Amino acid sequence: MPNKTYYRDAPAYCHSFFDLVQTDDLLNELEKSRIFTQELFHLITPDTENYAYTPSKWTIKEVIRHVIDCERVYTYRALRFSRFDSTELPGFDENQYIENLKSIHLNLSNLKEEYECVRRSTIALFKNMTDDMLDFKGKANKVNFTPRALGFMTVGHNLHHCHFIMTNYLKLPTRLYFSNIE
Repeated sequence: MPNKTYYRDAPAYCHSFFDLVQTDDLLNELEKSRIFTQELFHLITPDTENYAYTPSKWTIKEVIRHVIDCERVYTYRALRFSRFDSTELPGFDENQYIENLKSIHLNLSNLKEEYECVRRSTIALFKNMTDDMLDFKGKANKVNFTPRALGFMTVGHNLHHCHFIMTNYLKLPTRLYFSNIE
């Protein structure tokens, strides 16, 4: 069972994402969730990629875009804080980010490639952080985070949306992948 001391280094709304992480080995969890997400991509077909389970919800491609955008934001924050930068960082409006893309055709193949590049970059960033760097507290969106917590937030947020795609969009069971959910 993971220790998850990083719970105290992020606001309570992050804890449900942390609950999806299986170990305290951040690099391993980033890699496992990368592989899992790539496997999930193979289940998305041209017939399902533009599917939204209700008209007001994002399509599968928009959910993937959201996961990529959030990973970029979380890792930028982690980079800043790992460099002992105490400048407060602003929040971002995830819905506005997607809304601003409504007129742009999202290509699933390009999203898959971008996800892979972003995740490999995230792994490289965290691989080179010391414990002091991982544990420096900074403020983003008016709350405190450490790079370590942001790394695990990246994993949990990614897994949350994979679970959501599987259950609400593709109508697939998740028990095999998410033994600690349900």
